[in-house]
Amino acid sequence: MNEVEQAQKQQFLGFSAAWDKYMADYESTAYMSLERLKEQHGKEFAAFQEKLRSQIPKSKASRELLELRRKQEALAKMGKYEEAFKIKEDADQLEEWELARQASQVGESARRQEQRLRQQQSKALAALLKRIQRDRGEQIRHRQMDSQRLIQRNKNLKVDLAKKQHLEFQRAEAAIKSIMAQPEHAQKLLDENDPAFVARSAAMGELPALGKIKWRGPCLPENYRPPGGISKGNFKGTGAVQTVAIAQMSASGNDNFA
Repeated sequence: MNEVEQAQKQQFLGFSAAWDKYMADYESTAYMSLERLKEQHGKEFAAFQEKLRSQIPKSKASRELLELRRKQEALAKMGKYEEAFKIKEDADQLEEWELARQASQVGESARRQEQRLRQQQSKALAALLKRIQRDRGEQIRHRQMDSQRLIQRNKNLKVDLAKKQHLEFQRAEAAIKSIMAQPEHAQKLLDENDPAFVARSAAMGELPALGKIKWRGPCLPENYRPPGGISKGNFKGTGAVQTVAIAQMSASGNDNFA
């Protein structure tokens, strides 16, 4: 039981170490996925800003501003420089206001586009985080299930082992009681029978009767016939072979044979 418990302890340590490594690899992969997405978002935003700079619309004068500039030029040609100067001041102020308005419109448009891009990137990042969290939770559930199965399997193994050991103890106790109750009978059985048979019988709680089963040690099969025609000390040759054998044994001076 101690060996089983030690083996199960080592098995569970190995199980935990394998899962810890798997989860560490998973977290590393998840972190790299987040970093790649952030890098991609950074490149997208830089390309967006470059696109905005390259698409700045040219300022377009309004009809009122064009009319003021036309009057300014006409007065200047007529030599009315004082009136032309006043018209120029009005036109400059109007042009400055129109440029500021156009810049504000361009900036607002860029801000809205940037906000949309940021929202898209934020949604993509949130979706990746949600997927990572879902997968992490799924892996944790798998680990818990595997751990519970391993614990239950080891528990069942210990229960089966305990039952087996209890049965062995009962059989050993029965054998001891049987032998102690009939020591002389048990000794005769051991002398006359196969010890393994006697041990099995004692373990079942009863000793066999004397003379029932004899111990047969290693021997030749009953139907074994040795070569040369001799079996159990008798010669079984026939015909000329038997005559020649008898003559040879007689010539050798075997009086016992005669």
